[in-house]
Amino acid sequence: MIKENYGKAYDDGRKAGGLPVIDRKTEGAFAKAAETLHKKHTEINRTFTLPFFLMLACVVVAAFALRQFIAEPTMVDGDSMQYTLLDRERVFVEKVSYWLHEPKRGDIVIVKYPDRVERFVKRIIAMPGETIEIKEDGFVYINDERLDESAYAGDWYGRISTMVETVGSVDGRYTVPKGHYFVIGDNRNESNDSRAKAVGPIPAEDVLGRVRAVIWPINKLRSVSK
Repeated sequence: MIKENYGKAYDDGRKAGGLPVIDRKTEGAFAKAAETLHKKHTEINRTFTLPFFLMLACVVVAAFALRQFIAEPTMVDGDSMQYTLLDRERVFVEKVSYWLHEPKRGDIVIVKYPDRVERFVKRIIAMPGETIEIKEDGFVYINDERLDESAYAGDWYGRISTMVETVGSVDGRYTVPKGHYFVIGDNRNESNDSRAKAVGPIPAEDVLGRVRAVIWPINKLRSVSK
C-alpha cells in the first residue's frame, strides 16, 4: 500500500509540474525494447569470435595470393609505352601463363629493374641467346635481321636514336644471356630500358606478369596484343 501511494503521488507530482507521465504499459514496452537491444548486441558480439577472425584472415590471405600469384591491376606511370599504353591508364596483368610457357618476343610485361623497388612496363624484344643491335638506319636488328615492328610502331620507326649501351655490349651489339630477356619501351627514344647501362637484361624471375588489357578509364577499355 505504501509503494502504491508513493507511486501515485509521484505521478500526480509529474502531472502537476507539466512533465510527461510514463505509464506502466509504456515502461513495460521500454523494458522489452531494451531487453531486445541487449539480446541483439550480445548476438553481434558473438559473431566476432575466433571463427570469424579466422574467416577474415583467410579472405585477406586469399586476396593477397590472388594479387601476388594470379593477377592484379597496375597503373601505367609515364610515357615510355606511348602510344600502346598511356600515362595513368590502368592495366590488367595476369601471371599464370608464364607458369605454363616462357615469355615470347612482343609480350608486354611488368618487370623489376636491378636495385629498384618500382616496377616497369616494357615490351620483350630479344630472347635468351639472341644478339640485338640498333643500327644507324634507326631500326632494331635481331641476329642481323631487321625486326618488323610495324604492328606497334610510332613515329620513332626507322628513327631510333637511343642505342644499345648495355654493360657487355660491343660496338652497340649485345647478346642476351641465358635466362634473361631484353626489354624496350614502345616510345623508343623516351624509355629507360635494357639498353641502359644501369638496367640491362631482365632475369626471368623478374618478369612478373603479362599485360592483357587496359581496364581504366572505361572509355579506353581494350585488349593489349602484339
